[in-house]
Amino acid sequence: MDYLHMLDGMSPWWWVIVAFALGSIEMATMTFFLIWLSLAALCMAGLLVLAPNMSGALQISLFAIISLLLTFAGRFLMNKYGNSEGDQTTNNRAAQLIGQSAKVLEFENGAGVVEIDSIRWRARWSPNQSSEIGDSVRITQADAMLLYVEGSR
Repeated sequence: MDYLHMLDGMSPWWWVIVAFALGSIEMATMTFFLIWLSLAALCMAGLLVLAPNMSGALQISLFAIISLLLTFAGRFLMNKYGNSEGDQTTNNRAAQLIGQSAKVLEFENGAGVVEIDSIRWRARWSPNQSSEIGDSVRITQADAMLLYVEGSR
């Protein structure tokens, strides 16, 4: 464990640098895991300010313990108070269209093309539904790039 002696007498700013580096990687990857390690590094910087003679082995041990505690506490709090379902329509353009009206551009055998805001979408009609070109239909469901619609007839 001779390599841990190089951490003896280390400036708290090194832990701040580690915290910002981990935070930057978290922002780039959006894993929601490295944020806890980043916060643990900030805690270590604070502890090193309070106890500047802390040994390298103790620093690493405390960093590991604080990281584990923050990770488990953060996951628990996110599961309890966070939006676990999430907003499923935020990055799903098709799901945002549910309930809107669309203009029929093509229709044949229960499938076709509709237009919403000058954008063409593949569409599938409910069974026993029919439409004519130019009709207005209502979007009832979205699945990737396919919209399910109800015709006016």
